[in-house]
Amino acid sequence: MKLYVRYLLRPYLFMFLLLAFVLVGLYALVEFFDKLDNVTKAGVSSRILLEYLFYRLPQMLFDLWPIVVSLAGLLALAFLSRGGELLAFRTLGFSMGRLSWPYFLSALLFSLVFVFLSANLLPRATYRALYVWEVKVYKKEPRGLVVKGRLFFRGVNSFFTGHVLRPDATVLRDVTYARVDREGMPVFIIWAKKAYYRHGRWVFEKGLYKRAAQGMKPVWFQKKEFSLEFSPETVLVVKRIPRAQFLAELWSQREFLKEAGLPTTIPESEIAYRLFYPLAGPMLLLLSLPLLLGQRGRQALGRGLSLGLVAIVFGLAEVMGAKSLGDMGYLSPLVSMPLGLVLLLIEALLLFRLRRF
Repeated sequence: MKLYVRYLLRPYLFMFLLLAFVLVGLYALVEFFDKLDNVTKAGVSSRILLEYLFYRLPQMLFDLWPIVVSLAGLLALAFLSRGGELLAFRTLGFSMGRLSWPYFLSALLFSLVFVFLSANLLPRATYRALYVWEVKVYKKEPRGLVVKGRLFFRGVNSFFTGHVLRPDATVLRDVTYARVDREGMPVFIIWAKKAYYRHGRWVFEKGLYKRAAQGMKPVWFQKKEFSLEFSPETVLVVKRIPRAQFLAELWSQREFLKEAGLPTTIPESEIAYRLFYPLAGPMLLLLSLPLLLGQRGRQALGRGLSLGLVAIVFGLAEVMGAKSLGDMGYLSPLVSMPLGLVLLLIEALLLFRLRRF
């Protein structure tokens, strides 16, 4: 790494760590006081609330990532401008574009690493936070267990397993249900490609069932309703929201829903959000830098910072607007989110061109 690049990035790393600590800390403080009343009413120790907030930290950082990445770069360059270092660089023949690219490339590298880390850490932390809140605060008994997207449930005299396709466990695939007698011998077994809960009954599709009363002879069916002794609320206390699922699980759900002719918006939206939302950070930074660096005169620093902040706010609104287009079904979320980032990149490059950097 060249000496001038290290010199430029030193304040950026400092601002990045400072902003991450301050903003995530404020986020956690607000949530602490927001949840404190629930914890007090539940009569549990405040240690449980701290445990919940600990598992919420990855989600907080994920939500704030584009703001932290872009604002850190903006403040770092403002710091160098205030001390006269940027003027010295320009005197030595460095263009503003040349001074900006180390920030953008570093922010892009940080964001790509963060996407990889969050893909593995975020689902685990989110599920643990939900578990702490539902089980330790609200005292709900966890009767169903979800491991890598597959539900395992044990009732009084029955067993139930299947891949969860919706967070509320109302739709599952590759389902197995077995009811046993007091000696543990099976009396009723169902295998089905798909099962969903409707009007108080479970509907199974493309499978077979066996009854002990019929000699365990297999009976094939295309679609059949059964009245079982549990509901989705009984099966799953801690709901597997999309944020608590791994990308591979979400993609598997998407493929199954697509094959079944059902809407794939929910898994696609979560996949796109997890992959592309952190990448908005370097794009917002690139959009804001020419507005800061293009200012001249005594009021340049204050005016440039203000314009840069406005660019970050409007750019983030643009990204969320692109996400909304996918969520509402106007475009595939896997298209709308990258499209929003591409538009930000084009706008940033146009600003650089207009400023003749």
